[in-house]
Amino acid sequence: MSEDSPAILRRVLAKHLQTLRERAGRSFAQAAGRLGLHHTTIRRMEQGLGRPPRPPDLRELLSFYGADAGEVSALVELADRASGRNWWDEYSLSESMADCVMLEGGATRIRVYAPWEVPALLQTEDYARALDPGPDPDRQLDLLKRRQAVLEDDAGPLLWVVLDEPVLHWQIGGPGIMADQLTYLLEMAAQPRVDLRVVPYDAGPSPAARAGACCVYRLRPRELPDTVCVQQLDDLCFVNKPSAVAHYTAVLDQTVGKATRRGEQTRLLLERIQDHWRAA
Repeated sequence: MSEDSPAILRRVLAKHLQTLRERAGRSFAQAAGRLGLHHTTIRRMEQGLGRPPRPPDLRELLSFYGADAGEVSALVELADRASGRNWWDEYSLSESMADCVMLEGGATRIRVYAPWEVPALLQTEDYARALDPGPDPDRQLDLLKRRQAVLEDDAGPLLWVVLDEPVLHWQIGGPGIMADQLTYLLEMAAQPRVDLRVVPYDAGPSPAARAGACCVYRLRPRELPDTVCVQQLDDLCFVNKPSAVAHYTAVLDQTVGKATRRGEQTRLLLERIQDHWRAA
């Protein structure tokens, strides 16, 4: 069974600290003054950034917030679990990429719209290598395989993906790489925890096209909100404001209405495109 990463647990701890501080009517400056810290340190705590506070500081802060004995005990234990290392720390990822990997591992459901390329969780190694050779491709492929392992976990996320059909016609690598990628998509589409669909050419532009490539993550910890990840030119942007998440979700719902139905209709389209690449 999947266990939440230290990074996810830090977000959970941060949410509890914010809730307790606001319930107590304390300001950032007041909380910081209690511990002899700068107010930005308290702000970072409530964003889940950096390592959790040391147990003595955490107990002092919780006392200042009026937390009861049960809350103190639970949050000190949570902070201890949140102080470990994440498996992806060894890869020296950018902050935004680390957040993406964290969300993949902490999600119960991932909804993806892919207008430009097969999303990472469904890429073959050859497709990934051809798409982005990078300075250290072997290390990147190792990271990719570890990310994709969440789909092999019985407690891992449900994956819902909508591709625009051109993604499957743009040649990445050679025809053989594309044929193998289509084979893999067919295999994954048959998995019970994967819902793969395609918006065909004749359906016209996807409603989500203006949003660009994006993912919506529903996270296991109930304290954490749904989060949208939007792929920008050279970085990833994360949004969890409820109104914005609702807007992205609505657009994805509209997009799936134009896509092939799960199962046979999607399979037939993928097989047709696969035959094209095999004959190329």
